[in-house]
Amino acid sequence: SNDNDDNNNGILGNKKPTIKKKYCIVKPCRGVASDGVHLCSNISELQKAFQKIKGSSIFGSVGSTKNNNKHDAVLVQEFAVGTEYAIDIVSKNGHHKVAALWRYDKRPVNGAPFVYHATELVDANTKIGRAICRYTIRALDAFNIQWGISHNEVIVLDDDDDDDNIVLVEVNCRQHATDFAPLTSACIGYNALDMLLAAYLGDDDHLLPQETKDARLIWDDLPDLPPTRSY
Repeated sequence: SNDNDDNNNGILGNKKPTIKKKYCIVKPCRGVASDGVHLCSNISELQKAFQKIKGSSIFGSVGSTKNNNKHDAVLVQEFAVGTEYAIDIVSKNGHHKVAALWRYDKRPVNGAPFVYHATELVDANTKIGRAICRYTIRALDAFNIQWGISHNEVIVLDDDDDDDNIVLVEVNCRQHATDFAPLTSACIGYNALDMLLAAYLGDDDHLLPQETKDARLIWDDLPDLPPTRSY
């Protein structure tokens, strides 16, 4: 999270979240699905985690023997306790529309502190859902992200739905790593990839095959939050 960044505090708020002071998170700057994420409670554990990550292969890199495909930095974050959510958003010229809201179910298993048990698609049109989406959109504005798809993660501290109890974990300009399209299409009626095409090409009808016209999304017709259809 970026709570110490003065440029972001004016937008994301000057709050002091409830965190576990005894612990910190040590993780790769680029990773996926909590791979390589360490929960550390002392300097010795932090040093071991740092050495394990530093110089390791970057996820998704090709030719991992080259130095530029190795981690040359390690990220240390506060350990916030609460419920973690993922927010998939598509942006067009600074107008952000939420594609889907997900709730993670992570538990400690066999000595590993974070193991995925489920990623659940949840209703964004609840009090907590709207608060999460509102906070995340402010984060995108703070980082001046105006175009494209983004996968974002936040933690709601102690299941409190007040905006001041939401902390940022990640803003990432990529799609959700899960095979989300069939699920969101069935439950919501569309998916983030269809939204992305609408954002980039929806105004340029001549660029797209006419036989797909009836199936394409119109950006201006999409709601800012996904509709409640089936959860």
